[in-house]
Amino acid sequence: MSSLKCNRLGLAAMSLYALVPLLAQASALPATARKVVVEKAGERYEWKLVQAPLPQIADDQVLVRVLAISLNRSELSRLNSQSFDTAATTPVSDAAGEVVAVGRSVKNVRKGARVTNTFFRNWIEGPYREQYLDAVYGWSIDGVAAEYIALDARAVVPITNGFSYEEASTLPTAAVTAWNGVMGRVITRKGDVVLIQGTGGVATFALQFAVAAGAHPIVTSSSDEKLAHAAKLGARDGINYRTEPEWPKAVLRLTQGRGADLVIDVVGKSTLQQSVASLADAGTLAIIGGITGYDGSLSSWGLLKKSATARGIFVGSRADYLRMNEFMGRHRLRPLVDRVYPIEQYAEALQAMESGEFMGKIVLTF
Repeated sequence: MSSLKCNRLGLAAMSLYALVPLLAQASALPATARKVVVEKAGERYEWKLVQAPLPQIADDQVLVRVLAISLNRSELSRLNSQSFDTAATTPVSDAAGEVVAVGRSVKNVRKGARVTNTFFRNWIEGPYREQYLDAVYGWSIDGVAAEYIALDARAVVPITNGFSYEEASTLPTAAVTAWNGVMGRVITRKGDVVLIQGTGGVATFALQFAVAAGAHPIVTSSSDEKLAHAAKLGARDGINYRTEPEWPKAVLRLTQGRGADLVIDVVGKSTLQQSVASLADAGTLAIIGGITGYDGSLSSWGLLKKSATARGIFVGSRADYLRMNEFMGRHRLRPLVDRVYPIEQYAEALQAMESGEFMGKIVLTF
């Protein structure tokens, strides 16, 4: 037999050998699985649970069997026809699950690993760039509300600290956002006054991080019951903004006229001016959310006269996520999961999210 023919046979055998692990991985997987899609329904969009073929993975990707997903307020806004981006027909930005197959070139993720995705597929480390918005799960690319998802290997993060899949699913968006608002982009120090709006996902994580940093957290809410719960988590003071609509005055009263060194604004348009009024001299306003809209205005004199800073916080990078995980492990912090629904009850989960009658996060399981 010629040496050329032997070489060809050898290469063919090597190629077949390389395929064996992938074939073995695929043989144990179902042909189809459940996933959520978003479809037009009159003037709105709605979720629908369907059966679909499993995604194919590229050489640099992993296949994850999703066991839990968590909801963010964006899931509700995207169901409005004016804000829905048809580039992502599968919703949701946050998932946790088990790696069941890996591409040929993947070296840093093993089969069987417990992982979550990152919010931005391509923001691995370094400063933010607007181009990262081109690849956001559940927004500009398909989301993770599916029983099996293909993820770039560099866009997954190991689940640490003994978190359950339900707990871990809350981290990619809300926790990383809160981390950068309190400890990452803004550095909170012991004794700083931190004003936190609400008791939802981002707000609850922000409260936990502020408490761990030794700060003086003040929480606002429309519910005395939620304020009592926030106190159990470490809030030093609470303000019911329904009974005290001029809550910046309450902030000044509680701080002996000083104001807050850091304000975590998750509401947006309707609270920006009040947030500025609540700031201490040289304080920082972290603009994190837009529950009431993103087109509000800020008083330039309100910031100037206090030499204050306004900073936008847009989740964070994979490197931020890893630093947050280390901090959570060091301080033994655990995510607050308010309630868990099976994926078949997604309508109830969305209703619970819309009602606002919860603290922390709402999770769905497959």
